[in-house]
Amino acid sequence: MANLVADVSSWNPDTPAFFQTLRKAGTKAVIVKLSEGTGYRNPKAVAQIKNAWANGMHAHGYHYAQFQTVAQAEVEARYFASTAKLRGLNQTSVMALDLEDASLKGALTGRVAAFLSALKKAGYPKVDLYTSASWIWYHRVDLAKLPKLNLWIARYQASQPGVANVGTWQFTSNFQGLKVDMSYDFFGYYSQI
Repeated sequence: MANLVADVSSWNPDTPAFFQTLRKAGTKAVIVKLSEGTGYRNPKAVAQIKNAWANGMHAHGYHYAQFQTVAQAEVEARYFASTAKLRGLNQTSVMALDLEDASLKGALTGRVAAFLSALKKAGYPKVDLYTSASWIWYHRVDLAKLPKLNLWIARYQASQPGVANVGTWQFTSNFQGLKVDMSYDFFGYYSQI
C-alpha cells in the first residue's frame, strides 16, 4: 500500500500532539498550506512544519491559487517561494499549486505553466499540481501541455483517483475522524526524499 500524506492548513491544529497522532496513524509526510493569492500566509505554518519534522515526517508546502492572468500567476509563484523561504522549506521540499478556487475561469493551462516555471526560477525544483479529478476530466487543465508532474488529485468517495498516472491521491477530508485531508503517495514523491 502507498504511504500516507496529510494536507494541513490553518483549519488544522499545529500542536505536537496532533502531529504525533498523525505519525502514529502511519503518516509519512505533511503538505502544509503556506499561502493564498498574494495577501495571505498561514499563521500556523511554522509550527506545523516544525512539528511534522519533529515527528519524523517530511514537510512540504502548497499555495492556493487565485490568479486570473499569466502575470498574476508569476507574482503568486514568487510570493509562495518567498513564504516557503520564510517558513524554512528548502529545495528538498515539494511545492504544490492548489488549483480549485471557483473564481478561476476558463482554460488554466497557461497560467499553471507560468506559475510552475516561476517557482522553479525562484529556487524550488520539485513542483506539483493539486486539483480535482473533474478539473482534468473537463479540460480545465491540459496535462499534455505541462511539464511532467507527479500529479496530486482529489477525489473522495471513490475506489480510485479517476485520472491516469496519478502520483498522489487525496481520498478523504476526514481521515480517521481527525478532520484532516489524507492522500496516498503512490510513488513516494512526498514521502520518500
